[in-house]
Formats: sequence, C-alpha cells, structure tokens
Amino acid sequence: MKHRDSDNGNDGVLGALLGLALIPIVIVALWVVIVFNNSYRTCVRLENGANLGYEAVFDLGRPYLKPIAVPRLEDGTPIVRDSLWSIKVTPTTIYGLSMAPSIDERVYRFAWRNDLGLVLAADDPAEYERLVAEAGDANWDIEINNVGTQWLMNELAERPEFEVGRCPTSLVTW
Repeated sequence: MKHRDSDNGNDGVLGALLGLALIPIVIVALWVVIVFNNSYRTCVRLENGANLGYEAVFDLGRPYLKPIAVPRLEDGTPIVRDSLWSIKVTPTTIYGLSMAPSIDERVYRFAWRNDLGLVLAADDPAEYERLVAEAGDANWDIEINNVGTQWLMNELAERPEFEVGRCPTSLVTW
C-alpha cells in the first residue's frame, strides 16, 4: 500500500512565506538592539570617581524602553536609581534631589563621595549637610540652577575636557 501526502505542497509555500515575513522583523529587531547598545552604553567620566551614564540599555518600566541617565560607579552600579533633578557635581561630590514622590523632601536628598559612599539626608542629616558644604562650586560654568542627569550628561559629553567612553551597563532593567 502506498502512502500519500495530502498537503499538495502547500506546507512548503507557507513555510517560505513565513520565512520571508520574519526576515524584516529579525532585521529590525537586530537594528534596534545594535542602536540601543551603542547609544546607551556611553558615559561621561567625572573626576570624583563616578560617571554619568545610562542605568541599562533597555528599561522595561519606561516608555519606548528608553533608559534614564544616572550617576554610576566605574563598574556600572547606579549610585542613585530614581529619576533625578537638581543634580550637582563637584570634583569630590555628587549631590541632589530625586524626583521620587515624598511627603518629606529630605527623604530624597542625597550626597555621594567616593570615600564615604551614598549619604541620604533622611538617614544622616548632619553628614549630608557637611558633605554638601564641603563640596564647593558645582556644575562648572553651567548657569542653570536645576539640571537633570540626562541634560548634564549630554552637556558634558560635548565638552573636550571630559572623557566620553563606553561603560559597563546592564542590558535590561525595570
């Protein structure tokens, strides 16, 4: 008895059409990964031992998967993870205010120095005030009083005195 296939060759045609349809999708996905990878692994090195860079290549918790810029350690670990506003950078210290919602503004004021680490105003108000007082003039000659990390990173990247490079960056965060 002879076995007969009943597909009449349609499976091969459907497979070929499916393959052709998937090629543009794969190309677009690869392009997105390559562009995001190149764009969001850059950082600006600061003389205080930190850098300004993106938290991750893809942020699943933000619109369009676009990550935010944060102050980070050399190994890529974010110093502060929330969206920041009023960030101040000096040769020794980074300090500022997070945009996270709070009844008490002190909860989201922070200062970081390489030798001391992160100090929150709510946890140690005296140490926070001392670090900010010792920090000195911030943000070089930038006349704007309140700047976020994204804006500051873009501004410093255009200045020849700052080293812009590729930093270790997580692939995904949320």
